Amino acid sequence: MKQWMERISKWKFDKKIQLLVTVSIIVTTLIVLVVSTVSTVNSMKKQSIELLQAQNSTTAENFRNSLDNYKKLAIATVLDSSIQQYLKENDPVESVEYAKNANNMLSSILNMHSNLNFIGIVGNRQNYLYKGEQTIYKSNFLRVYSLDSKRCKTVNASTIKMSYNNAYFNGKQYSLNIYFPIYDTNQIMRELGLLCINFNDPSLQQIREYNDSENLDTMVIDTDGMIISSKDTELIGNNIDYIAEMKHTQGYFTKDGNMYLYQRVKDWKYFVVSSVPMLELYKGSIRTIFLMAFIMLFLVLISLLVVKEVIKKVYRPLDKVVCKMDDVASGSLKTRINVEHMGEDFVKLAEGFNSMMEEIQILMEQVKLEQHQIEQIRFNALQSQIQPHFLYNTLDCIHWQAMAEGNKEVSTLVKALAKYYRICLSGGHDVISLKMELEHVRNYLIIQNMRYDNIIGSEFSIDESATDAKIPKLTLQPLVENSIYHGMKVKEGKTGTVFIRVLRKQENVLITLADTGTGMSQQQIDEMNAQLSTYEESFGYGVRNVNKRIQLLYGEEYGLYYLRNESGGVTVEITLPYVTEVKNDVLRGEMINV
Repeated sequence: MKQWMERISKWKFDKKIQLLVTVSIIVTTLIVLVVSTVSTVNSMKKQSIELLQAQNSTTAENFRNSLDNYKKLAIATVLDSSIQQYLKENDPVESVEYAKNANNMLSSILNMHSNLNFIGIVGNRQNYLYKGEQTIYKSNFLRVYSLDSKRCKTVNASTIKMSYNNAYFNGKQYSLNIYFPIYDTNQIMRELGLLCINFNDPSLQQIREYNDSENLDTMVIDTDGMIISSKDTELIGNNIDYIAEMKHTQGYFTKDGNMYLYQRVKDWKYFVVSSVPMLELYKGSIRTIFLMAFIMLFLVLISLLVVKEVIKKVYRPLDKVVCKMDDVASGSLKTRINVEHMGEDFVKLAEGFNSMMEEIQILMEQVKLEQHQIEQIRFNALQSQIQPHFLYNTLDCIHWQAMAEGNKEVSTLVKALAKYYRICLSGGHDVISLKMELEHVRNYLIIQNMRYDNIIGSEFSIDESATDAKIPKLTLQPLVENSIYHGMKVKEGKTGTVFIRVLRKQENVLITLADTGTGMSQQQIDEMNAQLSTYEESFGYGVRNVNKRIQLLYGEEYGLYYLRNESGGVTVEITLPYVTEVKNDVLRGEMINV
């Protein structure tokens, strides 16, 4: 390494620059390629995970709907009077009639459910009824039901049991078996028999269709870890070794080179689990990565050739000019180039540079003067247009004219508007008392209620000991506006109430603004709180700038905090120090800098 450094130190300056630029381009390219690769891989992985989670959620919801329907069917069947009478009747003569009614009931159920293979009723007296697409002998009902029902486990809060196997039909097909004990509706805990139902469940068939891909395996697993359904039928009935990883209703984890995504079936003791090799998740991004690498390699080669020619032909004679331009970039506009020893070809360049700097200095002075004049003209124009006293006098005339004509609504609206704009201008002050800010909100609510036919309710609870505290102007009004338009959605004709509470807590003032609007989810609330300190110029007097102005004035420990309230709406807490005097000029300067 030392020998290489010594050899490099003897190179010409342009070759050293070429080496430096070459290394920089290669390193930068590698960094960009690595970052792009990681980003692409993570993006592809995230999309695959989201797709599989959506697939699992859909499958779990379909399976849950099927199970709920089966449960409802089982309950309706065991509560049917004909079934109850058949199982309770001991008289042989009466039993024939009841068996006929119960048979009709089972036939109706079989006809109503196309995916139902058979339905059977087994009484405690070894009497039974059976209805199915195939005969009782082909389904092996009498031989299988007792053994299969005993080894099943309950699958939710009720006594319903369930299994998915090929125990029936001589092992030729897998089907969903449901067993539900039949109790006497007139006598508590008296068991009369057992209901047996066998389905070709479409949701489990759908899971097998998802498994057409050899790299994707979707299974149904109970909460004890036993596999209920899988494309590999030999796995059914076996236990998995990663059930402890499934601690939530939804999620994913990696194990033995595979990604496992799971979704709990709501109200049932089942999980829908999909597994895919990790390499499969990254396969889609490999082509993109190769393409990016090829393009970047091509660009690097082109860049190196261009850099070499530029440095060779331009950089050395321009070295002195570049140094002087660096001085100019640092703010030294009086920099000039000494034309001596520049060489004949670059004397004109140096003279042009010096002439340009002279012109720039002159133009800078002219621009400063003209900008000052333009700002003064704009200020005078705005000042002459606004004339707040003229606005107040005009609104006052409208107010008294409305009173004279007996139009109290117009009078109230104009009076509220005059107070609204008087507080908005507030003598040019950026900080006003909390009492004035509350008055500003009241006037704003009057105006809005006039617009929307008094559908906006309001309740104020004010601690008078805190009303002389100073607050940045237009702090509460934007928050109330958000509650009205985004929470209550008055444009849709909905009603609501805004609650404003002011409480003094020792050296602080806590202002709580709550509404009864549509509210936000907890995730939206968390995102809102996380973004409160982010400033964007386009937000104007929006929520973020309200928070930013408070923090600029009083410090980072003060400002806004959002949370959900009991009525389903949104509550925002504003924390301020109890300060009765603030230098408005200082604050105005800080806000202008914002």
